[in-house]
This record gives sequence, structure tokens and C-alpha cells, in this order.
Amino acid sequence: MFDSDDILPVLSLIIAALAVFVGPFISSYIASKQLSATNAIAKKNIIAPIRQNWINELRIILSSLTTTCAYFWTEEDEDKRESYHLEVRALIGKLELYINANEEDHQELLKRVTRMESSMFGEDTPDHISGFWVAHRRTVEQSQKILKLEWERVKHEI
Repeated sequence: MFDSDDILPVLSLIIAALAVFVGPFISSYIASKQLSATNAIAKKNIIAPIRQNWINELRIILSSLTTTCAYFWTEEDEDKRESYHLEVRALIGKLELYINANEEDHQELLKRVTRMESSMFGEDTPDHISGFWVAHRRTVEQSQKILKLEWERVKHEI
């Protein structure tokens, strides 16, 4: 049959040919996987700080909004109340641009903020406590929920 001295050079030639033709495909595949992983890491390193900054700014808007509404509610001077109300309107406008209109939680936050603003004009009497503080509390709770969810997203991206 075949002598091992005859087969050895042929096998060596076949292995060398496979290495020459298959090697670049394997190298290309590995390089593309490494590139994908590097791109994913780069995106996370870019997006996470931007998202964290957005969360911080959203927190400032929401805290200013709820605080200013409370100031309005407790203020007796009409000029100051009007100034607070203008500030509330400006903060709501800012909030509308910061939230994601496609997310249900964000839409719920806007509804609660709107209710809180509407209830600012109610009155407390000995027989009736207006819904302002209830609306205020619900707004704060929804704000906390969104900020927590967004922070969890950032943590998972890091």
C-alpha cells in the first residue's frame, strides 16, 4: 500500500494548505468578536455617564418642582405665590422635555405632577383637607420609582 515515508509529506502539505486557507477565516472571526466586545464596552463607557448625568438633572428638576409647589401651598403673599406658580410652570415644561414619552412610568409621573399643580389652588378648611399633600406625596413616590429604575439601568450598564 502506501509507505509512511510517502504519506508524511502529503499530509504535511495538506495541513499547511488548510492552515493557509482556513487560518485567515478563523482570525477574522476572532477579530470581529473582539471588535464587537470592544464596541459594547466603549458604548457602556460613554452612555453610562450621560445617563447618570440625566438622572442627576431629573432629580434636581423633580426636587425643585415638589419643593416649589410646597412653597406655593404654604405662602400667603399673592405676589410670591404667583412667582412660585410661574416657577412651577417652568419646571413642568422642563420636566416634559426630560422624560421619555414612550415609557408608562414617565407618563404617570406627568399625570401626578399635573394633579399636584391643579391641587395647589385648593384650600384646607377645618372640615376639609385638600388633595394637595396627597398629590404631592404621590408625585414624590412616582419620582422615586423612576429615579430608582433609571439608576438600576445605569448600574447594569457599568
